[in-house]
Amino acid sequence: MQTTLAALAVLSVGYVLAYFVFDRLRVRFGYAGGAEYVILGFLLGPKVSGLLSDTAVRSLTPIASLAMGWLGMSLGTYFRLPELMKLEEGVPRTAFAEAITTLAIAFGLLYTALHYLAGLPIAPAALLASTLSAIAALSAPAAIDAFASQPRWAGHPLMPVLQFTARIDGLVGIVTFGLVLAVFHQGAVAPYIRPPTATEWAVINIAVGVVSGVLFHLFLGRAPSTGNPDDRSQLFVALSAVIVIASGASYYLNLSPIYTSMILGFVLVNTGRAHEDVRQLLLSTERPVYLALLIFAGAMWTAPDPRLLFLAPAFIGVRLVARYVGGWVAGRWAADRAVRAPALGRALLAQGAIGVALALNYGQVYPSFRPNLVLTAALLSVLVFEGIAASETARFIERPPFATPAQPVPDNEPVT
Repeated sequence: MQTTLAALAVLSVGYVLAYFVFDRLRVRFGYAGGAEYVILGFLLGPKVSGLLSDTAVRSLTPIASLAMGWLGMSLGTYFRLPELMKLEEGVPRTAFAEAITTLAIAFGLLYTALHYLAGLPIAPAALLASTLSAIAALSAPAAIDAFASQPRWAGHPLMPVLQFTARIDGLVGIVTFGLVLAVFHQGAVAPYIRPPTATEWAVINIAVGVVSGVLFHLFLGRAPSTGNPDDRSQLFVALSAVIVIASGASYYLNLSPIYTSMILGFVLVNTGRAHEDVRQLLLSTERPVYLALLIFAGAMWTAPDPRLLFLAPAFIGVRLVARYVGGWVAGRWAADRAVRAPALGRALLAQGAIGVALALNYGQVYPSFRPNLVLTAALLSVLVFEGIAASETARFIERPPFATPAQPVPDNEPVT
């Protein structure tokens, strides 16, 4: 009972602050936010105040899994095929080039550091490097959307490219992590059952999301909402049930609830007529869920092995290098001439919610293999990049030749 009350208190604090404070900062300045919630969670956790004990934090794992699924489903609902078909031809090419290049550069650098510098064997080094590179490839769509919502940037020629690229970063990162959990699968099956191969585990992960979407789209997508508050409440309850079942099945199988829920969101948004209601409800609740997840992550944080502690700050440098190289490749060689921008990676520095969710999911599946290192790297990335991402994005957008056009001077005013 005390754990439940603590969870409700944390969620309430996250919702109130998200609505009254940081939503306004995000809309006005493009500030993604998040670092302050990590610190709050650390202060509430067992390492400082003890308001959330070790037992309480561990007992909140199902709530954290629900939050992961919520974030994954929210991203999946973005990929509605009829709307994606309206994108300019060069936008998907630019987005995938940036995401895949960033992922590849980050993996190469991280694997080198883990295997050759830290001395880890090949398989463990590949597991950690794959997970951390998936986190490094992610960027925060909310930070880009905050700029797109401002009138002065609404017509910017690169804004659709940035918005789509941020989502593709999430898609590539989540799919990579889902494949990592399939290749390095943990757990055993019954003695009389042949253990599934890595490919079969990957297919099972996809199948859980697809089957969940097919089973529940009848309840969520039969007809559009009438706008009645009761309809919205029923939709919220139904969505929560869907995510609990899908993410719970993935959690039980030691697969990724984020990956499964992203597929679930994709299925629902492309098969049901209530797709806009589903998307709007997920978007309106995504921010409090993210902030509550950061509080839990801060409470769960424990310092990693001192011998590998250097890898957490090194991750920041790796992510910077990978992001800039990926942006240069995409903006210089993959983008159409009209929107060619070699500094594209500069606008995609915000870490976002899904990186923390992947780190927490990694700790659930691999509790005995460096989970503190992965979580430390993800949280440090939030602390560093959420503070500088907004200003870097603004500088990128304002630089020629993509600066906003000068306002005409009225005839009755002298030109200075």
